[in-house]
Amino acid sequence: MHHFYTLTLCVLEKKSSFSDAQACRKGNNAFKSRFLYVFFALIIGLVFTSLPLSAQSRTVTGKITSAEDGSELPGVSVLVKGTTSGSTTNVNGQYSLTVNGNDAVLIFSFIGYTSQEITVGARSTIDVKLAPDVTSLGEVVVTGYTTQQKKDLTSAVAVVNSKDLLAVAATSVQQQLQGRAPGVFVTSSNVPGQGANVRIRGYGTIGNNDPLYIIDGVPTKDNLANFNQNDIESIQILKDATSASIYGARAGNGVVIITTKKGKSGKPRVTFDAYYGVQQHGKLLDLLNTAEYGQYLWNSKRNAGVVNATTGNPEHGQYGNGVDPVIPDYIVPSGAFEGDPRVDPSKYSRNRYLADGSNNPAFGRDVFQITRANKIGTNWLEEVLNRAPMQNYQLGVSGGNETAKYAFSAGYFNQKGMIIHNGFERYSVRANTDFSINKRIRIGENLQVLYARRTGLFGDQNESNEISFALRMQPIVPVYDIAGNFAGTLGNNLGNARNPVALLYRNKDNGYQDMRIFGNVYTEVDLLKGMTARTSFGLDGTVGRGKNARTPDWENSEASRYYEYTADFNYRSAWTWTNTLNYKVKVKEIHDINATIGTEAIRQYGENQNGFRSRYATTATLFPENLEFLDAGNPQFQTNSGSIRNDNTLFSMFGQINYSLMGKYLLSATLRRDASSRFLSASRWATFPAVSLGWRISEESFLKSISWITDLKIRGGWGQTGNQDGINDYNSFEYYDTDVTRGGYSVVGNPNGYDVTYSLRKFGNPQGKWETTTSTNLGFDLGLFNSRVEVTFDWYNRQTDDVLLQIDLPRALGNADIPFYNAAGVRNRGVDLGITLRDRIAEKVDVSLGLIYSSYRNTVTVIDPLNNDAFIPGISLRTPAVTRSQKGYPLSSFYGYVVDGIIQESTDETGGKVDGVAFPGYYDAVIYTDLNGDGVREPHKGIGRFKYRDINGDKQITAAGDQQYIGNPHPKFNYGVNLSLGYKGIELTAFLQGVSGNDIFNYIRYWTDFNTFQGNRSRRVLYDSWAPDNRNAKLPILNEKDAVSSRPSSYFIEKGSYARLKNLQLAYSFPNSLTSKAGLGTARVYVQAQNLFTITNYTGLDPEMQLRDNNNNQIGVDEAITPVSKVILFGLSLGF
Repeated sequence: MHHFYTLTLCVLEKKSSFSDAQACRKGNNAFKSRFLYVFFALIIGLVFTSLPLSAQSRTVTGKITSAEDGSELPGVSVLVKGTTSGSTTNVNGQYSLTVNGNDAVLIFSFIGYTSQEITVGARSTIDVKLAPDVTSLGEVVVTGYTTQQKKDLTSAVAVVNSKDLLAVAATSVQQQLQGRAPGVFVTSSNVPGQGANVRIRGYGTIGNNDPLYIIDGVPTKDNLANFNQNDIESIQILKDATSASIYGARAGNGVVIITTKKGKSGKPRVTFDAYYGVQQHGKLLDLLNTAEYGQYLWNSKRNAGVVNATTGNPEHGQYGNGVDPVIPDYIVPSGAFEGDPRVDPSKYSRNRYLADGSNNPAFGRDVFQITRANKIGTNWLEEVLNRAPMQNYQLGVSGGNETAKYAFSAGYFNQKGMIIHNGFERYSVRANTDFSINKRIRIGENLQVLYARRTGLFGDQNESNEISFALRMQPIVPVYDIAGNFAGTLGNNLGNARNPVALLYRNKDNGYQDMRIFGNVYTEVDLLKGMTARTSFGLDGTVGRGKNARTPDWENSEASRYYEYTADFNYRSAWTWTNTLNYKVKVKEIHDINATIGTEAIRQYGENQNGFRSRYATTATLFPENLEFLDAGNPQFQTNSGSIRNDNTLFSMFGQINYSLMGKYLLSATLRRDASSRFLSASRWATFPAVSLGWRISEESFLKSISWITDLKIRGGWGQTGNQDGINDYNSFEYYDTDVTRGGYSVVGNPNGYDVTYSLRKFGNPQGKWETTTSTNLGFDLGLFNSRVEVTFDWYNRQTDDVLLQIDLPRALGNADIPFYNAAGVRNRGVDLGITLRDRIAEKVDVSLGLIYSSYRNTVTVIDPLNNDAFIPGISLRTPAVTRSQKGYPLSSFYGYVVDGIIQESTDETGGKVDGVAFPGYYDAVIYTDLNGDGVREPHKGIGRFKYRDINGDKQITAAGDQQYIGNPHPKFNYGVNLSLGYKGIELTAFLQGVSGNDIFNYIRYWTDFNTFQGNRSRRVLYDSWAPDNRNAKLPILNEKDAVSSRPSSYFIEKGSYARLKNLQLAYSFPNSLTSKAGLGTARVYVQAQNLFTITNYTGLDPEMQLRDNNNNQIGVDEAITPVSKVILFGLSLGF
């Protein structure tokens, strides 16, 4: 210090060297005092110089909120860039810190949100909205009983956020999943209150293919239409065995994990969401009007030679017997004209039956139901379909602090059906609370109470539903008769359909309602650093009541005579007790270990009771008050029954370990053991292992230099999962009942009576065991350009063995129900692809584009190990089974004859060939074996008929030799396109969804295109049937006697590909400057259109259809469904 002091004095003296300084130091003490003066002068100058700089330091305050919902964000880091100076937001999202100068830059960052950098400038208040970071590799994903960061996943997991779900207004979350995740195939129902068929990576079994749903840790497979979608925070879909095997026995069809919203620290936040919309049907089938229908009848009769022997004219009960059909004025029950004494209104009566149900002898002789014929034609589809409203209202309150958090919600949803007189409404309340007792103990609960009510008829996919009847009612019949009562098919040659408007009206008060309690309570304890024990008890309980009051429909040809009432009561409960121990540790900063072990016990029980009464003592035309009381019915005509729907238990032990080395070498291993009461002790337990590996190549040094690759991970896995849901709880056991019709006989030899005895009701299969699905998955995750582009790709192979199905047993064993045996196998191979692009154009417009593509190939690998030709026939309709499942073909493939055009000419009438194929015994006939089994061959004569392909070349067409597989109901691929554009609070989103390459068996054509019963027909029948002057027609010649052309054939097969604009929404979020003045945190309004258009070549009502009774042997069969609705709605979202 002494030398520095001397050097300083020398410098002040302008000495230039250290030697000069040495000289200065010697005897030059006079300069010491001069230095002190100079030193203090410099200090004083520096102080005054710094005063202006100190004046530029100031405090900046502000509030940080979520751009998604406006909620305050506590714990946000606010840092002055380039310094260590910073702050964090408090529970109200507020911050305060000191900055120096206008050029200071603040960095706002928070886990799960995109960071922002803002230059301070002259401002002293800076409020910031942070947007969720959807590209964050640190995103936490629920993968079972634990969580993982997205970057560490080694399995196939798809994530769907609540914003994408709620973009589509729908009854259930299952419908909203459509087109949102690769590998997830959804077919929705258009009936209010019904859910959707969800299939993850194809059909893996012949029985139940529904995935397992886990809602906040509680499993369910029941209808999710009762749940309020607004309570959902996010959804994770576990698609492969390596992710789903932690759920073992129930995960064979994939797992959908639903996480509901929870409270966050901060002041109370209130949200209100509402929308109101109107549904309108799209295209309808083009059917004949009254005049056209008459012409169709005359052509069919003439071509068949069904004419009056004297006049040579056709005859019909309504259209007369002239050269041409004549439309009558009235139906009474035959056609009648003005002046006919039968149409005198004084002779009107609809009392077809007497009070005791016997025939009224005066009806049809002295009195008549008089109906004025609709000469233009009744459009029955238009009559049963109407515009219908749908509305939704949701209220939520959430908040909390470091020790307690809460989230409460209440909701109301109401959807009237496009089908008249039906609808669905739902009330829901939910409470979620979490408490930190101390630093180590946490408790909480999540409880939902749900009430749902469905009214009216809900009969999609069967020939007796309202849509099917609307297709089969003749256009000449109006909705009402001259007295304003319902008209019907009570008339000559009017068929056997029921007036669908009357049917719907009479069932408008029928329906089903249930109350459901769903939720769980939990306790968590931190035993050691990183080690947490958790116990959770979940409950899913439902009580329900259904009613069906049936009044006589005397206007129909096949009328019900009596007042009848059916009451149905059911109860179901399931509890789940789960205990886990989780340990997370980081060793030497390079080893990350996350291990979980646990046990789970599940008990399910359900029963239902049914009561039926008939012949109520009333003649009321509407619903009488006493009809809803069983005891008011005649006890002579009653049926009471009851059954146990569920009675099973499941116990499981499981373990999982996730390991990461240096954040780039990843390993996950799972083992689960399950025991089910559905199997006997020898096969009760099953083990389901899984292992997967991952490599984050982007963390390697040789890729670090490639700046445009943000993340690249390859992964692969193998594992097994199980399934037991397709069988009865008592499949292992024989059981007996006291059905007198099956096993009753007289013990004392009384020939006039039977005594109740026990008889075998069902055979048992004590060797039954689990279905096992073995899955292999290979894939990669790629992020480019700072994750503005993300790509996920997976290839998979799923093989399900020991599939449970019912196999016919020898009749000699007795007449009893068949149990399920492990026999079949099914394989699915496919690819999933997801691409997401996000960017900002010109620093003003936010653009997001999401693309998904999924494809699978389904193959039945075995049906009967002892018989390669064995097959499972599909559903039998009015025709032989149109589908079958057989080794080497897709599940539920279409089966029938191949139509090779239409027979155009014959060589002569003495024999020979028709279009080059000889048919012995018939000069122009196709020989067709009778499929009813009576051995009689039906001649299919005549030019203009379908020409069926002779598959086996035996010169005749037979069921055994000339049917083949004619179609595949499984799509080649499905896709979804999601586009979002945002500019200064304005957001435009569009969602396109579709499938390609699948076939549909259009069973509606059985009713509308051929000579089946006496219903209406499509316009194709009249204008595109073969005739000498219409040889290029698609349909055969009209012929009333033709009972062959309606057999299952390739004519019924249509392409089911479609592209549908599922959703188009324009929204506006008001700026804070306006909402704050109104006392609001956020405000958003939107207008939305759904299903605006559908591009398809399918001629039916809708190419998208659900299964009938969840029957996987009926995939792609259209039996008449409610068509998809176009929806226009307006919505509002407010935050306080």
